[in-house]
Amino acid sequence: MLHNNVRREKQSMRKEEHRERRKYQRFRAKDGALIELRSHRGKLGEIIDISKGGLAFRYIDIGDRPKGSFEVDIFLKETGFRLEKVPAKTVSDLKTTQYFPYSSTKTRRQGVQFGELTRDQISKLEDFIKNCTTGEV
Repeated sequence: MLHNNVRREKQSMRKEEHRERRKYQRFRAKDGALIELRSHRGKLGEIIDISKGGLAFRYIDIGDRPKGSFEVDIFLKETGFRLEKVPAKTVSDLKTTQYFPYSSTKTRRQGVQFGELTRDQISKLEDFIKNCTTGEV
């Protein structure tokens, strides 16, 4: 019992340390918010959450994983919002436990950090966060 309590405390401390390292508040993206990797034309991902410093997205793993630095487009079709050529780099890429019945489809969750943005990109990103998210994570 004591061992389980110590383990829970350590896990809680690690989560708190991880939260404290974040420079910007994260927001949950609305359904239908997508990311397209410009270097992998046609490769789309579903945006999970976003901040002024980066975002996390879910994608179908077909073996061609985005790595290193690249540019992305962020969009939400229902509103017509589109932010193009956002510089980004991979900071994490993890297997997810999402399950599709009767399918061998595997998904991954990738975290990206934005590179240096133009004033226009910053303005559009702030607009996306204000109008295309459903609240804090």
